[in-house]
Amino acid sequence: MLCKSVKSKKFWSILIAIGIVTLVFGVVCYKRLPDDIHNVHMLMGMFSGLGGAFIAIGIMKLIHYKITPSDKLREEEIELNDERNVQVLRIAYSIANITATVLFVGMAFIFVWLDYRIPAFISIGAMYVQLLAFFIAYKYYNSKM
Repeated sequence: MLCKSVKSKKFWSILIAIGIVTLVFGVVCYKRLPDDIHNVHMLMGMFSGLGGAFIAIGIMKLIHYKITPSDKLREEEIELNDERNVQVLRIAYSIANITATVLFVGMAFIFVWLDYRIPAFISIGAMYVQLLAFFIAYKYYNSKM
């Protein structure tokens, strides 16, 4: 279950590697593109920022694992797997899912009102993918329990 997954040192190391690749990709593409493609430059800046964030978060977590005593790490793992915390996390995920669906619908209406059809279809498509993922996960976990 996603709620009970424990992030290990390997996970954070892989996140750092992905961050390095994403950062390098963003910077290299930014430098190689012509100056008149502003939207693609913005996209490459977003890739660079995402890569930098992945690197920073991964390094902070690895430092946390390094300086925290093993007893404290065990307590954190027990706290993470506590049923109350798992239930709170599930409630938060449910509220976030409903909020995202409402926002996708709202964005679709606003895009249609502004006569932006392609972004409206993208927003509706994202909403359908989100709902499809929800129903697949619901059926899967419902059959397991």
